[in-house]
Amino acid sequence: MLTEEKEKEVVAEKSESKRKFALQWHITAKCSNSCEHCYLQETEKKRAEIRNELSLKECFEIINDFKEATKAWNVNGRIYFTGGDPLLKKGFLKLVECAREKGMEVGILGNPNFLDSQTAMMLKEMGVFYYQVSLEGTKETHDRIRGNGSFEKTLKAIEALNEAGISSTVMFTVSKENIEELIPTIELVSQMEVSAFDFARLVPIGKGKQYKDNLIKPLEYRNLLINVLEEYKRQRKKGSKTFFGRKDHLWKLLYQELGISCFPYREDRMLLSGCQMGIAGLTVVSDGTVYACRRLPIEIGKVPEEKMRDIFIDAENLKDLRDVEKMEKCSKCNLFSYCRGCPAVAYGLTGSYFSPDPQCWKEI
Repeated sequence: MLTEEKEKEVVAEKSESKRKFALQWHITAKCSNSCEHCYLQETEKKRAEIRNELSLKECFEIINDFKEATKAWNVNGRIYFTGGDPLLKKGFLKLVECAREKGMEVGILGNPNFLDSQTAMMLKEMGVFYYQVSLEGTKETHDRIRGNGSFEKTLKAIEALNEAGISSTVMFTVSKENIEELIPTIELVSQMEVSAFDFARLVPIGKGKQYKDNLIKPLEYRNLLINVLEEYKRQRKKGSKTFFGRKDHLWKLLYQELGISCFPYREDRMLLSGCQMGIAGLTVVSDGTVYACRRLPIEIGKVPEEKMRDIFIDAENLKDLRDVEKMEKCSKCNLFSYCRGCPAVAYGLTGSYFSPDPQCWKEI
């Protein structure tokens, strides 16, 4: 049974340093792209997701449920609508409107295909604070990964977002396929005055399994981070208006090694940053299935049949994910409270989210 004491233990204490709780909501599996590394693939599960996509009524129930959960936990709720392509969801703008009326911050992780100036302006007026699109390198590489014509559509979408005054965010998925094009992409987004840029590592699940045996090696990845750091510095000196993020938790390891930051060891083992799985967010897909992270294909519940509060506190799979002391390598690291690498990459490679992050170069 869900109790106030358990909620305080799992939510309040662990979110003490980060007072936001995020819902990444894949409201549709429909998509006009077919990306090479997508964690979805043409399987019966994806087809079932499309067949069993939640109605608007059920989606409104989920928004209300999420509002009740964040209110009970005394945290700020933030909804990231995504997909597939969220703009393909019938009644999507009604969901944005409902979330905003409930006081939720709303961001969109989407495709550029149906985002024109008029739509961007409408989203701005509704209070959408940011819209994320993807770039995977130069035109040739990006179009090979995401589909012919996608590169030019993405650039036009960025321009529309900037004109509308919505924070334009670009995400780059780095792999062996495009590692050499990360720096040129940083230069491009800076020239376009993109609001924010960041990159994440490819997770070998779904269609990304084809790259499972060709992941970036640990020291190669460390060297990439150093080169990216130097490029970020160059862009700052040139007066770039783009914010360059450090999404990957392995930045903390590099910063400590370079003496840029100090992360003191904590005897209490409190989780202060790093992977927020089971701590500050949930993922829901289009048929209502709930995951701790979309890149970790382990189901933990179903909405709106179950309450988010019950799922987040009591789901057995999520309890197991929270037992970070089981992590084979990270639990022995002095950066335990700050990093913990990426369990999804570990799972994609080995089938265990407790196995070592395959791109962490630290020896323990």
